[in-house]
Amino acid sequence: MKLNFLKIVKKAAAGLLIGALALTQLPANEVRAATAASGLKGVWISFLDYEAYLKGKNKEAFDASFDAMCQQSVNQGCNALFVHVRSHNDAVYPSNIYPWSTTMLNGNPGFDPLSDMVSIAHGKGLTFHAWINPYGYRNGAISGNPALATTDNVVAGVQEIADNYAVDGIHFDDYFPPIGTAAINAMVTRVHQTCESKGKIFGISPQGNIDNCIRMGADVRTWLSTPGYVDYICPQIYWSDNYSSTGTVQMYTQRLMAWKKMDTAGIPLYVGLAAYKAGQAIGSDPGWRLSSANLATQVDKARAQGYTGYIIYRYETLHSPVAAAELQGLKAKG
Repeated sequence: MKLNFLKIVKKAAAGLLIGALALTQLPANEVRAATAASGLKGVWISFLDYEAYLKGKNKEAFDASFDAMCQQSVNQGCNALFVHVRSHNDAVYPSNIYPWSTTMLNGNPGFDPLSDMVSIAHGKGLTFHAWINPYGYRNGAISGNPALATTDNVVAGVQEIADNYAVDGIHFDDYFPPIGTAAINAMVTRVHQTCESKGKIFGISPQGNIDNCIRMGADVRTWLSTPGYVDYICPQIYWSDNYSSTGTVQMYTQRLMAWKKMDTAGIPLYVGLAAYKAGQAIGSDPGWRLSSANLATQVDKARAQGYTGYIIYRYETLHSPVAAAELQGLKAKG
């Protein structure tokens, strides 16, 4: 009897261990399951948000500030963070490829911010997506050391993060240098393969104007018609449905539908929301002042088209009194 009991205990312990290992090996599946159950509700934490809330702090102050940012995101109803970790050919973690950031940090802070942020976010029930500007390209120029802006470095940098951190995904923004569509497609394929091998979600958030994407080499038509490039696309559809000086163009809806129409491969679609425009007086897009329910209405329209989530640009807006009514309406959508 005693021997049989010990066998049962050992078998149960082995089963628990296998189950625990399985859970740690399936972060991507967990993210997909959570998204399918309640929809992805994310917020971008930009390098600009670092400058406002995190830059120049020691470990204790940094962690406290980021904890507060996570809590504010949870209070808004978010379940995912998209956090800049490389924005200007630099890094907010100890990298063998990229130097410490002087844009998001003041150089080496004496601790590992990325490790702390992932742990804090997960502790708040938020998934963490490492947001990368792949070539450090913005405003028509390469940031930092141009020699770092190679496809091999982009892929190796993704591998470095995937190997060393429990991030749930890798996320690219819409800045691609003029290196040609074929080169960018090859890079995107390699990054997807790297992420897939590590169980990480990989997605891109291109600008909402499809013609501009194609012009800059972001081959969104191929990414949405051929499996193997991305796990999701999140176009930045930063217009209202009262666009133009007369407020008569349904620009948001038109572009929302255009992206959906391209998605012949059934790639998951999220929508990037311009919360930073909420309540603003914009002459070319007066809808942001005509209504305080733009964001809520936009989410309804996205869901009706089959989009399964949204991401808010950007974190600082969560503190904006001007955007408060819009954000409350968005949160109420669940």
